[in-house]
Amino acid sequence: MDKYTDQNIGFDKTIVAVSLSSDPNDPHVSRSQAKRLMMGLDKFKTVMLDFKDVSLVGQAFVDEIFRVFKNEHPDINIKYLNANNDVDDMIKKGLANL
Repeated sequence: MDKYTDQNIGFDKTIVAVSLSSDPNDPHVSRSQAKRLMMGLDKFKTVMLDFKDVSLVGQAFVDEIFRVFKNEHPDINIKYLNANNDVDDMIKKGLANL
């Protein structure tokens, strides 16, 4: 439980399994999918996006999370893990354009 809490604030971190947010036949490519994924996550200080079992993401999906959501919530730290090479490359390209 310690990895999800801050002694002064309470629960301030969360890990989100990105693969659970979409149908396997409907890859994570759109802004609307990213918006649905990020709903309610503005309550946390740190959001860890776990890309395990996600084969690809689209530019709009990445932009919505790492630029639009981040600009709307500048105090939230967004991190990611378990991204395959294709997903990691797309995220890095999105972050490079910031």
